Amino acid sequence: MAKKIVFTTFILVTVALVAFVLFSQNAIAQSDAASGEIPMVDFKALGGFIIEGVVFSIVGLIILMVGYKVFDMATPYDLNRQIAEENNTAAGIAVAGVLVSLGIIVAAAMG
Repeated sequence: MAKKIVFTTFILVTVALVAFVLFSQNAIAQSDAASGEIPMVDFKALGGFIIEGVVFSIVGLIILMVGYKVFDMATPYDLNRQIAEENNTAAGIAVAGVLVSLGIIVAAAMG
């Protein structure tokens, strides 16, 4: 289940990045359309942004996984067993809080 969530998140981030680049490039190209020499989509920039987005996504996911493992080692109980087997809502909320806070930190650092 976790692999599906990570894969879906990765795809959504990639699609959002491509859409953002296309719309921003179209706005720039429309403003400079009088010259007629500038293409509507700059594929070199688009490729660079896609590669950059993929690298940042992978690095961000790795940092989140490492942060989760550090938090798991810092707690006196096994978080996976508490959440999956014992349905401990408090442990799930604590993990969610850690992941959201790490995500905000990683996003700010990469932005």
